[in-house]
Amino acid sequence: MESAIKHEGTLDRIVGDAVAIMFSAPLPQVDHQARALACALEIHRFATAYVAELSAKGTAFGQTRIGVHSGEVVVGNFGGSTLFDYRALGDPVNTTARLESLNQYIGTSVCVSEAIRGQCADIPMRPIGLVWLVGKTAAVKVFEPLETMQATLGTRLDAPYEAAYRLMVNEDDAALTAFEQLHSQRPQDDLVAFHLQRLRSGERGEQFVMTRK
Repeated sequence: MESAIKHEGTLDRIVGDAVAIMFSAPLPQVDHQARALACALEIHRFATAYVAELSAKGTAFGQTRIGVHSGEVVVGNFGGSTLFDYRALGDPVNTTARLESLNQYIGTSVCVSEAIRGQCADIPMRPIGLVWLVGKTAAVKVFEPLETMQATLGTRLDAPYEAAYRLMVNEDDAALTAFEQLHSQRPQDDLVAFHLQRLRSGERGEQFVMTRK
């Protein structure tokens, strides 16, 4: 929880092995989107290093997945006369949980919504797609911070992916070839593999449906 405290986040809840952290409550934070993303990336760094350390000792450990989103929620004490539970309630909370789950679906570690991306333009990211999350009636534009791809890219830019993605957005037939070339160059890039599978199955464009949690 050191990362949450460092960035002045508030622990919302712990459910099993999941932790929810909220910002701009109980005190407003004008930069809450940046705080949330900075906290998420710091947690990712710690988790990645910890898993590597365990792996070197021969111990397998699961991957930490993170979703980051921003929106209007109701925050306060909920419960009865014997128990108060201070938490956030609202659709953005559910959307954040879906973004966390989306990582497993597409092979990423951190998924960031456009609501966060718009306030953190200085953080390099690449587009994932316009995603219909489970149970949602509107698609969400989702991004992946490039820091989480550092070992693969070795850079703060991913121009080849951006070029292939633009072809896909424009529903250009050349998108399939572009993603095939990318996949051959970096077979460990799961997001590239995900889009390649989509294109090979006949899907076009940047929209896709998350069909499972």
